[in-house]
Amino acid sequence: MEKADFLREGNEVKVTVYGPEGSNLYESTGNGYHNIQAAIDDTLQKAGLNVNPEDCAFEVSNLTIGVSHRYRINAHGNLKLIV
Repeated sequence: MEKADFLREGNEVKVTVYGPEGSNLYESTGNGYHNIQAAIDDTLQKAGLNVNPEDCAFEVSNLTIGVSHRYRINAHGNLKLIV
């Protein structure tokens, strides 16, 4: 398991989408995600935003264990941890 991939299927997860200017565009909460990418993909599908995901930042919070990280999607469609 990748170090930044901190989700378990039963965890309660909150994903916040931040736009290019840093504004909060959308938030969603759910569970049953196998990985970070699945949580972000589900949130983007629910949000129906008219923005390029590569221009956004995503804060993924595992509410069950109290840990969160921020990610970006690069030009190749891969998630990158923002440190």
